[in-house]
Amino acid sequence: MKQEILDLRQKMQEVNVDAYVVSTADSHNSEYVGEHYRIRQWLTGFTGSNGTLVVTQKDAKLWTDGRYFIQCEKELSGSEITMMKMGEPDTPTVWEYVAEVAKNSEKTFRVGFDGRTIPKKQVEELFNKSKKAGLSEEKLPEIVIEQDLAGELWEATDKRPKRAMERIRLLDKSFTGADVAEKLTKVREAMEKEACNQFFLSKLDDIMWLFNIRGNDVKFNPMALSYAFVTKERSFLFVQPEAVSEALKGYAGAFDIVICEYDDVFKFLKEYPYEGKTLVDFSEISIMAYKAISEGCGEEQIINGKNPTLELKAVKNETEIQNMREYFVKDSAAMTKYIYWLKNGEHKKLTELEAMEKIDSLRSEVKGCMGLSFTTIAAYGANAAMMHYEATEESHAICDNKGMILTDCGGQYPGATTDVTRTVALGEVSKEEIADFTYVLKGFLALMNAKWLKGCTGRNLDILARQPLWKRGIDYKCGTGHGVGCYLNVHEGPQNIRWKYIGDMEEAVLVPGMTVTDEPGVYIEGQYGIRTENTLLVRAEEENEYGQFLSFENLTWVPIDMDLVDLSILNKEEIELLNTYHRACVDKLAPYLSEEELNWLKKL
Repeated sequence: MKQEILDLRQKMQEVNVDAYVVSTADSHNSEYVGEHYRIRQWLTGFTGSNGTLVVTQKDAKLWTDGRYFIQCEKELSGSEITMMKMGEPDTPTVWEYVAEVAKNSEKTFRVGFDGRTIPKKQVEELFNKSKKAGLSEEKLPEIVIEQDLAGELWEATDKRPKRAMERIRLLDKSFTGADVAEKLTKVREAMEKEACNQFFLSKLDDIMWLFNIRGNDVKFNPMALSYAFVTKERSFLFVQPEAVSEALKGYAGAFDIVICEYDDVFKFLKEYPYEGKTLVDFSEISIMAYKAISEGCGEEQIINGKNPTLELKAVKNETEIQNMREYFVKDSAAMTKYIYWLKNGEHKKLTELEAMEKIDSLRSEVKGCMGLSFTTIAAYGANAAMMHYEATEESHAICDNKGMILTDCGGQYPGATTDVTRTVALGEVSKEEIADFTYVLKGFLALMNAKWLKGCTGRNLDILARQPLWKRGIDYKCGTGHGVGCYLNVHEGPQNIRWKYIGDMEEAVLVPGMTVTDEPGVYIEGQYGIRTENTLLVRAEEENEYGQFLSFENLTWVPIDMDLVDLSILNKEEIELLNTYHRACVDKLAPYLSEEELNWLKKL
């Protein structure tokens, strides 16, 4: 067993904790976190963005989703930590497992975790699963939330990275389309509907959107570590002192924003003179923040409602949409140049790292590029079967003039966040690879060209992308699409496209202005991986006696590798859709390509 796990068990014994839970999240329930918060990765060696570790004196188990099954198995090899496949029929959830262990305990079972990183909703789930397992109220687990045991161990090594503390930047209205006052007015209208006088917000991208600010505390995500507290008259922004500039002070004064110190938030929540009810979202607020607010105003005065900034942020305004259209074309040109380079060069000794460096370099040359939106994936051959594979200096493949390379990448711009994937043949490919690629393409085209009545969620549309693969008995163990931020996070809710209903998962109706990706794929372990991905914008079509119809507008204009397409598998409509798409790529990208690149594109 890893020494880190053994040390954690020793610390658990010292404070009488029977099970300790370590999530991936930071204090804001973020998907991607700064180096300082990667405690679960330090404990286990698993580098994926989604994972929850549960340690008892007998077992250590790590839950992750289908994107990471292959990667997680490799990274946990030799550690004696058991991988738990989330969503699989025989796999209990984290809290079902903890409840079963607690059920078999002869004494009061104590569950420990850093209370800043586990949402109130998950704590409720622990208690609900425990009751379902047969535990009475008197026997329910006791939670221990005040001590970050794993973090303390990491600190003791003197190797834990410091918390990031970068300056906050102001984002101009020419990119946001609305100023802070306009956004706060909409939030307060939502508060009024819930009859609430206060609203607490801890989700970083929502805070960035609400105050029209950006930071650099999380790699690839323009986030500043922060909390927000909004009342009917004022708003409070909690940030690190090092992040505050004179410009931010003046800006805050102009919009009646009170700047407070980041680490004072829990004290503030306990001591604030509340009036009436306070709105929070149990799926986001940490149990420690919830406890602080309940001490300040009483649990009966807390309203669990939808975070109003979530959907407000998801529906892009006309300024944001126009900026996204422009930046996506420029970003698509960089990706197209990269594909041309792959298709027209000798790559027998090309490494995955060199491929990553090439696309990253081309994207960095795009005017306005602020950096990447996530670590570029350049995966050759069998490595592409790992959905979120990352090549490193220590472990990467060398490409040959055969097989396929999958590249998933994106950029951050003042008016857009991009995300695109293409799979490209480097030479000879098998009939199976061509067939799988073409069936993925069929699903990709079907979703991209969907038309539907308003009221559908992504779960209604997912079948369009999966049907060609399901007919062949093939599936991919992830969603088909996710929302994309606007110079924010590359993964953004509440909208998504996925077929499976999980627990009490909330679904978001797709409405004009939302963005979502279209990325079906095939992943054959040990052989190859295929994914084709565009980012789409929901737009309104005609409204008639049947209702309001909606469709997608393409934001991504990157060609498809025709060397991987079997036209005999496509029907006439699909061939025309593909030809129309490539003609549009030529029209939009022509100003950004060289003569040789453009001539190549015209031949597709």
